[in-house]
Amino acid sequence: MIYLTITLLSSLYGIDPILTHRMATIESSMNPKALSKNGDGGLFQLNRKYYKFHNPDLIFNFETNISIALKTLSDLKKKCKHKLNNTYIICYNLGITGASKIKNPLGQTYYKKTELVWRL
Repeated sequence: MIYLTITLLSSLYGIDPILTHRMATIESSMNPKALSKNGDGGLFQLNRKYYKFHNPDLIFNFETNISIALKTLSDLKKKCKHKLNNTYIICYNLGITGASKIKNPLGQTYYKKTELVWRL
């Protein structure tokens, strides 16, 4: 059900479904209950501080997590334009503000994570 939901919502938001499957694999090993040391949670490791839910456990609902992540990726794809097609993935990891502070246009460590997504 998770794979199907990612595929359908990826198409809806205009994001490559192969990319989104790989991102979820890297972010959480496809575990909808994954929780990082920083408090990021779910398949796409949503930041609890950024997504102010009335019920923080919604981050662990895979449909909610996927929907928010892909809507965010879609918005970032429009906002984070660069000659590299995958800049929006760097923006996803750092946020638009954080990504704009990168001196190296490739994003150094975040670019390496982005490359990992594409190579899986």
